[in-house]
Amino acid sequence: MNNMKHIVVEQPGVTIHREVPAMRTAEEFDVSQMSAGSREAFKRVCGKSELSAGPEDFQHVLECILTRAVVEAILK
Repeated sequence: MNNMKHIVVEQPGVTIHREVPAMRTAEEFDVSQMSAGSREAFKRVCGKSELSAGPEDFQHVLECILTRAVVEAILK
C-alpha cells in the first residue's frame, strides 16, 4: 500500500493539495490469513449464506475492518 494519490481541491483564492493512500487491489489482501469465523461472518453479512446475519456478525465484520478497540470506543 505504498501508492499515494495526489488530490487537488481548488477553491476561490486557495488551492489545497493532499496525498491520500490509493485504493488497494484485491490482490493486496491476504485472505488466507482470515479465520473461518471471520469468513462465515462476512458471508452472512454480504448475503452469500443461507443464514441471515445477526448483530454479532455485523460487529465481527466491523472489528475486522476497523479493529476491536475502535468498535468498542464507538459503542461506549
